[in-house]
Amino acid sequence: MADLDVLLAFAFIVTLIVTSPGPNLFLLLRTVPTFGRFAGLANTLGFATAILTHATLSFIGVGAILATSATAFTVLKIAGAGYLFWLGLKALRSAIAGPRTISTPDFDPATEGLAPRHLMRFAEGFLTNILNPKPALFYLAAFPQFLVVGGAPLWSQALVLALVHAAIALAWYGFVVLTLSQFVRWLRRPRLWQAIQGLTGVALTLLAVRLLLLRQSP
Repeated sequence: MADLDVLLAFAFIVTLIVTSPGPNLFLLLRTVPTFGRFAGLANTLGFATAILTHATLSFIGVGAILATSATAFTVLKIAGAGYLFWLGLKALRSAIAGPRTISTPDFDPATEGLAPRHLMRFAEGFLTNILNPKPALFYLAAFPQFLVVGGAPLWSQALVLALVHAAIALAWYGFVVLTLSQFVRWLRRPRLWQAIQGLTGVALTLLAVRLLLLRQSP
């Protein structure tokens, strides 16, 4: 297990990263007013799963390939930017189409179980993160700095740190979803809903452009 001081330092850094505005936040701003609380929580589970996947891939060496292979880095960057652009385009189309595209209220888990549409939101959250090369590069450049050689097995240290990161993401984005869900009726007012969709679409599109301009670290 990682040392406590190392664990706290890592938790502080990833908290700053998680709480910074980015694709995840804008995806939730689109999902919760449109599809409801459970869809937003499905997005959040997708974020956390992608974090664990990034950590695993970094530990087994895939992250090193992204850092050293210009082709692999470019392919992932284009795929991630294309996906963000697609999400942004969907939000812009929803804003133009109007509030008739708003989904029905949250399903009742006692009677409906896990609806396929929420599996789709999980996939959205997962793809938004896994196709972003920034987390992969973070786990390649920063993650090893928190692994203590000569202490507990490296794989166990890596697992603990990855779980801490995922837990922080679950807590923060879960808080965002539950907060947004308290105002969902207000957020679904036609003009406000269209404004949110439009701003989210623009933000996701700009993030896609920014990702395309991202350069591989030397």
